[in-house]
Amino acid sequence: MKKKLLIMLISLGLLCLGGCNAQKQDSPTIAEVNGDKVIQSEFDQQYAMIKTNIEIQQGVALDEEKDKELIKNIKDKTFDDLIMRKLVLQETKKQGINISDQEIDSTLNYLKANKNQAGADGFNKFLQQIKLSEKDLRKEIETSLLYTKLEGKVAAGIKVSDADAQKYFNDNTENYQDPGGIQIYHILVDSEAKATEVMAKIKQGGDFAALAKEYSSDPGSKDKGGDVGFVNATTNFVPEFKQAALALQPGQLSPQPVKSQFGYHIIKAGDKKAAMQLPFEQVKIQLIQQMEQDQKDKAFNTYLEKLKSTATIKDMRS
Repeated sequence: MKKKLLIMLISLGLLCLGGCNAQKQDSPTIAEVNGDKVIQSEFDQQYAMIKTNIEIQQGVALDEEKDKELIKNIKDKTFDDLIMRKLVLQETKKQGINISDQEIDSTLNYLKANKNQAGADGFNKFLQQIKLSEKDLRKEIETSLLYTKLEGKVAAGIKVSDADAQKYFNDNTENYQDPGGIQIYHILVDSEAKATEVMAKIKQGGDFAALAKEYSSDPGSKDKGGDVGFVNATTNFVPEFKQAALALQPGQLSPQPVKSQFGYHIIKAGDKKAAMQLPFEQVKIQLIQQMEQDQKDKAFNTYLEKLKSTATIKDMRS
């Protein structure tokens, strides 16, 4: 649930730069939503946030001329997001939906732990990146929680039966297949010399799992004997690693270290598993959850569109 809330903070455009609530008295009004004003400074902050997120994702700054169409789309999205935000805040107030400090603390602490795990002082660096104070972030978390609670109330009665899930499964069996593959283990080191040293120890009878724990720099696999799971043609690994892994037979060790952008890999193959159709019972719980979420999202979007269509909205942009 907390992961979904944090995704909403970004996808709904709620992480405003510079403090969304610091409205300047002299900022012109650009819209009214059922009498509530949307001012230019709110728009500017929201637009800057969305534009910055896109630039980070693309790894390049947007150009006002070359990216004119994209920039127009961002501005239109910004305006629409602000209108919907006003509508949701109005509706939750009308329905008496509130968020406690404890609920905000829970999500904020999850975010802090997540960002600090990524690196020293990660949370404060995150705040600096989005140019937001912790106080303002708390307000944005509150708004995101209001969205979630309103959706929960709107979609409370939505349930998917086993029979409906079975029918969907029967009509879409091709989407529920185990592609199979080959179990792969690796030891990742930072130099070819170190890789050659470790390979020599393996060939002399050294235990691969113990050597992975001692030498590997891959935190996700070193304590699991170097196990990275089953690898097949669709696995999202770097090409050099995947190509070398899929060339091995069960029990084989890569003839030489494999270089990638991450370092040097010593790769060992385990058992092969053939592709197979997954049985309904194995995927039923996940399928029901996904179907229910899809239906809830659809119901909530319909609800939001109805709020918008029945609202008095004045677009006062010049």
